[in-house]
Amino acid sequence: MNNEPRQNPYEVLGVEKDADARAIKKAYFERVRQNPPETHPEEFRRLREAYELLSDPEARQAFDASAAQQADGPEAAKNAALQEAISLFEAGDKAGGRRLLTELLNEQPDFHDARILLGRHFLYEGDAKEALAEFDALLARAPDHWQGHLQRGWALLRLEQMKEAADAFWRAGKHGPSEVGPRVALADCLEAMGQVADSLKVLEQAQSLPGISRMDVLALKVRRIATMLEFGQDADAAKELERLDAELPEDADPELRRWTGGQLSSAAAHLFAQQKSKGANQLLAFGRRFNPESATEVAYPTRVILDVDALPPVTREWLHAEAERTDGWRAVMTWVMPAILTLGAAAATAFLLAFISFGISERDVWDWVWCAVFAAVFSGVTWALARRLLRVMASPYGRFNTIHPLHLIQVAIDRITVWPLVHLQDLQLVNRHVNGAYQFTAIELRFNDKRMTLPVHGREKAEALAQELIARRRRVLELLGRGMLDAESGVEHLPPALLARADTKGRVRAENARSAWPGVFAAAGVGVLLVAGAVWPQRQTASAHAWTRVASQGDLSSMLKYLREQSDSRFTPRIQARVDAELDKARARLVERLEPGSAAAPSREFFGSLLDAVQRKHSRRVNVEWEAPAGTRTSAREDPSDLLVSAWQRTVDEALGQGVLVVDQGRGLPVNGPPVLTLRVREALRPGAGGASSQRVWSVAQEGLGADAPAPPLELVADAADPRALEVLFRAWVDRWHLPGAGNRRPLLLTASTLVQEARP
Repeated sequence: MNNEPRQNPYEVLGVEKDADARAIKKAYFERVRQNPPETHPEEFRRLREAYELLSDPEARQAFDASAAQQADGPEAAKNAALQEAISLFEAGDKAGGRRLLTELLNEQPDFHDARILLGRHFLYEGDAKEALAEFDALLARAPDHWQGHLQRGWALLRLEQMKEAADAFWRAGKHGPSEVGPRVALADCLEAMGQVADSLKVLEQAQSLPGISRMDVLALKVRRIATMLEFGQDADAAKELERLDAELPEDADPELRRWTGGQLSSAAAHLFAQQKSKGANQLLAFGRRFNPESATEVAYPTRVILDVDALPPVTREWLHAEAERTDGWRAVMTWVMPAILTLGAAAATAFLLAFISFGISERDVWDWVWCAVFAAVFSGVTWALARRLLRVMASPYGRFNTIHPLHLIQVAIDRITVWPLVHLQDLQLVNRHVNGAYQFTAIELRFNDKRMTLPVHGREKAEALAQELIARRRRVLELLGRGMLDAESGVEHLPPALLARADTKGRVRAENARSAWPGVFAAAGVGVLLVAGAVWPQRQTASAHAWTRVASQGDLSSMLKYLREQSDSRFTPRIQARVDAELDKARARLVERLEPGSAAAPSREFFGSLLDAVQRKHSRRVNVEWEAPAGTRTSAREDPSDLLVSAWQRTVDEALGQGVLVVDQGRGLPVNGPPVLTLRVREALRPGAGGASSQRVWSVAQEGLGADAPAPPLELVADAADPRALEVLFRAWVDRWHLPGAGNRRPLLLTASTLVQEARP
């Protein structure tokens, strides 16, 4: 039971009546270690009550005086009867305890302590209606009994009759004008009803009760600050904390300061339970000023990642024991996968550098820039993976999870991730299936704004782990609320002060730890230097390969492209010689085909100039561009561009042979280079003289051969109504420039009209 009268606190703790505060605290922690609450809840409760009573100087003095008065007084028999009932309850004989109390009340109806004990027993057993009946019976005989009203309020609160409970607590305060308990109970009830402002007002007024101790005043102030933080009044809470600090300066009573720190920790535990971690940490950080000796009453980060090398010896010993218990040692697969990744990255980097250094493709500046970027990335990644492999090989641990008295611990080879259980706010079990077959259970946990998942193979194992986490968190909050977290076995294995060393990213590094980034950048720089050193050899190799390819192909276009885009003194003279030989053959064909005396013989100089331009510009393109009359739109069917290109291609092939020049409309392949000659044909329409039909006019000009080239500009005219106007215009062009085809009356532009007329008998 929670509310039975206390036993002799000196006997419970095993100390003398004249023991000082240090001896009482030492005895308390020693007995708590021997009787932890999870295995000895009743004994722990008695220890806690005894410690609280003897830790309060005024309460201790009052107990000593009461004990001296009752030792031989008339109340001794009643107290003995109550103690006997308590002993029956503790022994599990609940019926016997109730029977004894009922007999006492039948004999002495005004024995109010016995009725309160019986009602609180019913309340503890969950029978709030029976408890309410007992408290109503007490108040019927003693309407001004403040404890009766207080206990009646608790029974009504259990029955969820909030307004009636608030009224009962108010009456308890009215009839107990110097009692703090009814005011705190009323504040809690008003807070549960959503009347936060009224709750804060009640707590503030309670601080002015007559005869109230200083410790009770401090406890009320802490309770009020916690309520403010719970309901978002952070600014007001900060001001109250500063006032509290000013009220207890550093030169104040050390025991009182430590006691106040414990009250702040207790309030923080309540806020953690309400998932108000920010406010709880604020209280713990502030309470650190009052109780700096505590190892556990500190602010807890949501998550901390620690290097194993940063752990103190005691933590390493504990981690070693946990690895032994959970079989968390490094296994073969722990280092095989990092080794495979490292070797793979090294092989990929070596292949990339070999490809860059010995590749035969031609590269421009941007190609080399991208090569340097890739080499830097691959080299940096390889170095990082190699460093990771060395760290894996240096650590004896693999990957496993374990539960510290205060935290959930994830061990990952050379790092551990600490998740303080005070921040655990949500836990869910999700069974994962593949094709309908169960694979594992994922425990999804939320610590404030961070989430993490624990995969566990086996449903029962996952449920057991989840229950252990929930129970452990409940225990941590309970011990923190009671100021007993320091006494918990095992908390020293991972000192909270170590977690407080975390940087802004939540990392705690070893003192001699070096950042990986300088090594990554250095490796990347080495990769860039290797690429830079490979530029000249690779260009030599690429040039040699280009020469070999061009020499094997032997076509004029490839040789001209090589001369145009490459300038390797080793091979350029050879290519130039082969080009000159090909052009000499074209000149020989020109002389042979355009014999002296023929109609096209005068155009030898024109074609010779073309060959000279090819030899000079290393290009073999001739561009023919036709422009429609201004202000008109010509359909694709009426556009003569393709006809002109085809006619000119036949013309140059007839004069120089096939494969020497390429005629296009300015959209030729880059391999053929820029045009050595551009023929512009601008068409216009103008009316005929004297009412004659309109005329179709071509203005022909050349660009590229120079002003002295043997190809003067022309103006060619034909009847616009003539269906063979295109043929007439091009025929006039051929005749005027003495091109091949001059004197030949066969169609030169193979249009539909000319072909039809040619086919007539």
